[in-house]
Amino acid sequence: MRVTMKSDYGLRAMIDLAAHYGQGPVPSAAIAERQAVPEHFLDQLLIALRRAGLLKSQRGPQGGHMLARPPQQISMSDVIRALDGSTAPMECLPTPSFCQLSPGCAIREVWQQVEQFAQQLLASTTLDQLAARHQVGANSGELMYYI
Repeated sequence: MRVTMKSDYGLRAMIDLAAHYGQGPVPSAAIAERQAVPEHFLDQLLIALRRAGLLKSQRGPQGGHMLARPPQQISMSDVIRALDGSTAPMECLPTPSFCQLSPGCAIREVWQQVEQFAQQLLASTTLDQLAARHQVGANSGELMYYI
């Protein structure tokens, strides 16, 4: 499974918003600083996440971003799909015509299973779970971000 920096940074931002859920809008500058994400890149990611219906934004001096749904209703796969589309480890999975060997390829079957397991894990892991893990790690001096 390929995860880009877009998804990594996007997940960091969404976990940050999950940790601040119910506290009102969070400015992108605050998210960028806490999560060590370049603010100009973060702004692009937040736009994509808003268009996907995962975020709401509020303009003005008290503005910022907040989750569009409770964090227990947003999975890792929702975020990755919004930013990167397919998480398939090989191009032949989403696009079988990519390879002339796809229809009878034994390796493709294994990649399908890898993709299936990865999707199950990503779909069952929610932002509230990740935010709770992060809070535990932050309080104990350990960072627990890497997925």
